[in-house]
Amino acid sequence: MLTTLTDSPRQIALGDRVTFDTDEGYQAGTVNDLRRDVGNGELHAWVELDHQWPGMFRAVPLGAIASAINDPDEAQ
Repeated sequence: MLTTLTDSPRQIALGDRVTFDTDEGYQAGTVNDLRRDVGNGELHAWVELDHQWPGMFRAVPLGAIASAINDPDEAQ
């Protein structure tokens, strides 16, 4: 689990359900991985989007995540 660097500390872990704001509006999905950006080192959550086509991912900066809900069913 990682704590984001925002005003209210949030815990982000693999398998969490998250929502985030984009230029296309709010989107939701499940965190599949946490990776650093090659250019600036910023940590991103790789989120599998709730979408009509499975397997669509988006790299989301942790600061852009609006909400995160721990999903114990996804934990291994």
